[in-house]
Order: sequence, then C-alpha cells, then structure tokens
Amino acid sequence: MTIVEDVKAERAAFADFLMALGPSAQTGCGEWTAMDLAAHLAGEERNGGVTTFVARSLVARGVSVPAAPSLVDIAMRLERRHGFSALVHRLRRPIPRLLLRPRVAPLTLFEYWTHHDDLIRGNGGVHAAPTTLTEAIPLVLRYQLKKLPAGVRVTVGTADARFRWSVGPTPGRDVTVAGSPPDLVRWLSGRFALGEITMTGPDNAVQALRAFTGRV
Repeated sequence: MTIVEDVKAERAAFADFLMALGPSAQTGCGEWTAMDLAAHLAGEERNGGVTTFVARSLVARGVSVPAAPSLVDIAMRLERRHGFSALVHRLRRPIPRLLLRPRVAPLTLFEYWTHHDDLIRGNGGVHAAPTTLTEAIPLVLRYQLKKLPAGVRVTVGTADARFRWSVGPTPGRDVTVAGSPPDLVRWLSGRFALGEITMTGPDNAVQALRAFTGRV
C-alpha cells in the first residue's frame, strides 16, 4: 500500500474504533478520553486542514513548531461542542487533500497512527503498524531535537539495521537507539514501547537520553 492508502486506512479504522468504544473510553494519552482524541483530530482537519498543513510543512523542513497547550485545549473545547457522533462522522469524510501531500503525508500518518495506538493500548489491544510508518521517524526525530540532551548525537535505527537517522552535533557523544519502527515512534512521541528499545554509547550520554520524555 502507498502511504496515502495507509493514512486513509488508519483514519477509517480509528473512527470505527472510536464509535465502538464511545466518548468516555480511556486512552493511553494522559487524561484524554476518546472524546478528546476525536476533538483533537477533527480540529486538525478544520478549514481543509490549512493550518495543520502549514505547521506540518515546517516540521518536514526541520522547523519545530509545537503548539501551546492552551491553544490545543481551546481548539478541543470548540470541537467538543459538536458532540461525539458528529466528530466521528467528520473523521469518516474524505480527508483534506492538503494533508495527503507527499511532504506532510508521513506526519499525517504519524498523527493518526499514534492516537489510534493510544486508544487501542488504553483499552488492552494490540496495534499493528504499516511499513510506511518508518517514513515519519526522521521527521519526528528532527522535531524532537531541542528536547534531546545537548551535546549528544542521537542515531535512531530499526533493529534489523535497514534504516538509520541521526541528529545532533558532529562530532559528539554518540548514542544509538534501536527498536522496531512502531516502538521507535512510541519512544519519540513519549509513549511506552511494547518491545525493547536499546541504547548504546557512553554511559553518561545514555543516561541523559533515558531521561528524554518528548511527549507530542
């Protein structure tokens, strides 16, 4: 499947699971409920997804543009007024084409897959990952650069060594982080990995990196 097909499939499955669980279902995303996730993701598609497209285009270019928590809360509060069923219905409509453009499609997949994962894991399920999810890893890694330990060069790679991406100073204290693609995505977004995440490098650099909690 192409990454666009994977985005559409992930979004559709997410909407179905939201409706099956109901608005009060707990998630693996802090105190957020299923209602909160629906409001958050529906809000990102508002007005054809223009604002989200601009923000993700900057992230794709290596510019970190985290949204202020207060703005996220306001946007979610506005969306929740429409009601849970209406929000899920919006997530079943065709996705805004801007969010499927090649530059931002990996981040769109990341957003849907991560929050679908939050919902599934918050309710005791297991969530598979499409192979195209690996395309999001270098973008999220660059996004998290300012939260990574200063002076540490971080190389993230899949356990099978097929993919490797690096950020940070050169030369520097080098730490290599390895795991499965879905667990690397979970680690980079501040979630708990299901499998093993290994870190190799100088002890002080590894310990500094273990303190990384880059919640997104």
